[in-house]
Amino acid sequence: MPFKNKYDVIVAGAGIAGICAAIKSQKLGAETLLIERYSFLGGMSSAGMVTPLMKYWFKDKILVKGVFEDLQNEMRKFDGMIDNGFYALEFRKAAYKLLKNANVDILFNSEIIKTNFNNRKLESVTINSHNQKKIIQGNVFIDTSGDASLIYLSGLPFQKGDEMTGNLQTMTLFFRMGGIDIDRVKENAWKNKEDYFAWIFDTADYQKIISIAGFFNAVKKELEKGELQKELSYIFFTTLPEKGEGAFNTTNIMGLDASSSSDLTKAEIIGREQVNQVINFLVNKIEGFENSYLLESAVQIGVRETRRVIGDYTINGEDVKTGRKFNDAIARACYGIDIHGQENEDSRMEELPENQYYEIPMKALFVKDADNILSAGRCVSSTREGHSAVRIQPTCAAMGEAAGAIAALAIKNNLTIRNVDYKEVRKELLENLE
Repeated sequence: MPFKNKYDVIVAGAGIAGICAAIKSQKLGAETLLIERYSFLGGMSSAGMVTPLMKYWFKDKILVKGVFEDLQNEMRKFDGMIDNGFYALEFRKAAYKLLKNANVDILFNSEIIKTNFNNRKLESVTINSHNQKKIIQGNVFIDTSGDASLIYLSGLPFQKGDEMTGNLQTMTLFFRMGGIDIDRVKENAWKNKEDYFAWIFDTADYQKIISIAGFFNAVKKELEKGELQKELSYIFFTTLPEKGEGAFNTTNIMGLDASSSSDLTKAEIIGREQVNQVINFLVNKIEGFENSYLLESAVQIGVRETRRVIGDYTINGEDVKTGRKFNDAIARACYGIDIHGQENEDSRMEELPENQYYEIPMKALFVKDADNILSAGRCVSSTREGHSAVRIQPTCAAMGEAAGAIAALAIKNNLTIRNVDYKEVRKELLENLE
């Protein structure tokens, strides 16, 4: 595929936010390039194997549709999704099909190593691909890198971690197992409810994913014997479309910074050590896992938090907890504050009351000191509390789609991003706002 030297819109990072941004931008008529450091799409949704999709609905009200819904529909065509749980491979396939159908240019195996930022405007990015450097110009840029890479490389200010302590949320290496006797595991949980989190007993419907989390007593015994690392306080997995399979969100890597290559390397090593320990524990000590086995572990460690952009508006914890609404809303969400704490802090999970949701304003996507950069996804402008709620995949998808719409409308009408008429943006995002 030939690549141009200049695009209307350049999207940095092909996670779920970047995918949705690029599709929306291209569909609205802007020539769009999506740049990704891996050789495949999906970011945390595929490389991190992060499943299931966290809550974006209440009762019969769906808060995120649009491109996000298109992705789900494609995965279901491949039998790669049940309820809100999915396979990483099917996510890649679905994302690629939608991007191809939208005629988005994709540049894989390419890392942005330099930016040319002058007088509040990002003019170009320099990419490194197999030791070859290429400069690509753009009119509007969207940072969906997760780590605010465009912002960092442009020398723009950012935040990272807890405002008081600097703590970052823990990391998790996801993995998938097969051969699990789900009926026996579930039956044992129902017989010993005190040994599990209470919320796992909400459903026993096999047409939906089943979440099982706990095994507290057995884990405690292994911790006392030194067979499990001290950071592993419980086991948590959710079922997948294929019978007998589970996706495990249970490893817990503390005290490291995923924006540091050396720390990220340590996290990968620790995570894979923990995976081996958990598998040995389950196969040898837990009823229903006797014939289970490892199918795969994620390509990379799951990262919850690194750099956050400083935008025209900063999404905060009060916005989330009070269900705040905005007159320039571009997305809605109902996932509460969810902080996976470090060793010296408590974890927090604060769910919103049923039927309550909050909105994300358009001004949160604008980078404060830049005239042609938008940010969306995990690195969006937010406090640590706000970030812990909006970082989930459905909300990131909605923010990405909104950023793509703003960028394309700026190109179409020959305007700066801040001068785009909100009414036009809203019109393009009605599925996610009504």
